[in-house]
Amino acid sequence: MELQLLDLLRGYVRIRITGNSYDRFLNLCAFHGIRLWELSPSGESYEAFVSIRDFKKLRTIVRKSHTGVAVTERHGLPFFMHRYRRRKWYLAGIAAAFAFLFWLSAHVWYISVDGNVSQTEDVIFEYLQGTGVRCGMRKNGVDCKELAAQLRNYFTQFAWVAAELRGTRLLIHVREGVLTEEENREKLAEEEPSSLAASCSGTVASIYTRSGRPLVQAGDAVEKGQVLVSGALPIYDDSGAVKSWRHVAADADVVIRSTRRYRDSVSMKMERKQFTGRERTARLLQVGGLKLALPSPFHALAQYDLLTETVQLQPLKNFYLPVYLRKYTAREYETTESTRTREEAQRELEANFQYFLKKLAEKGVQIFENNVKIKWNEKSAIASGTLTTGETALRRTAVARSEEELPSNEYG
Repeated sequence: MELQLLDLLRGYVRIRITGNSYDRFLNLCAFHGIRLWELSPSGESYEAFVSIRDFKKLRTIVRKSHTGVAVTERHGLPFFMHRYRRRKWYLAGIAAAFAFLFWLSAHVWYISVDGNVSQTEDVIFEYLQGTGVRCGMRKNGVDCKELAAQLRNYFTQFAWVAAELRGTRLLIHVREGVLTEEENREKLAEEEPSSLAASCSGTVASIYTRSGRPLVQAGDAVEKGQVLVSGALPIYDDSGAVKSWRHVAADADVVIRSTRRYRDSVSMKMERKQFTGRERTARLLQVGGLKLALPSPFHALAQYDLLTETVQLQPLKNFYLPVYLRKYTAREYETTESTRTREEAQRELEANFQYFLKKLAEKGVQIFENNVKIKWNEKSAIASGTLTTGETALRRTAVARSEEELPSNEYG
């Protein structure tokens, strides 16, 4: 493959060899290191390919072998440049296009996540944005190993995370659940010594420590930022006294029980949508931050719902470009005012509450108690109350020397 590319860059020709001393011609070519390829008979002569550099050495060989050589085809960059030498802007455009593609290939234009269950892609992408990882950044600015460690530390539900670059894609692979003992040892071996602290205040509902020294037990009240599992492990001498400390990456499942307030309301007055059946469609081409669109056809519609479909240009499997084609479909509707019944208001509040619970579940939050009630007045229906929840609310912190003085939880 590399040899073919060099031939294209340097140029090569197809020659026709005539005469009666073909053997002597070929032997002299081999002796002088001249490479011929795709040698084949053509009538009473032979044809073959030879590079421009070797073609210039054939004059002496032709004279000694009493043969004749004629060029039948020309290939490669030198001949292409010569053929279009008067079309400078055409050549400049080709060069600019290749340079632009090379620039595009050095950036990330598509980010995908797979294997996530408890966390939605929107939540993960929001975190990535906060760390500076986004579409359009240079690939050499992505440290895949560091990114995987950051995601693992922030989303404690992720037992394993890996990040890789393929073409212009950044792929993030996630596995949730419990790792095998060997996988867990490999994971902890990659991490720096650290402790686990509470990311919210509450009461410890349960604690299971795989690595590190537990400092709390189930039923203990904890404050946000308090160290729950220390990465400092004591090493004892024969007398039972602490002679030194070993620092590890703490790893544990700690569920913290806390109370959340919930409030939602809907007005008893409402506007109902009645679709008229009229629709309008518009398309938009976006290249990076530049948006190219025709005049909107939606001005003829008084009120409408807008549906959007987006397709990103993908010339190759792992080569995405910052070019998007968006299709907008507007559906016209008319509104009529009416009053909700109590049953309708209750169904809407319950649907909103179930959506809220679903979002909590996606974040790994457990519901222990539900004290949310619905009340009505003349103008609105109100759902309010408290939820007792449990979640793995941990964040990783550096091991502090003061942790070596804290007693461990003998029940952990």
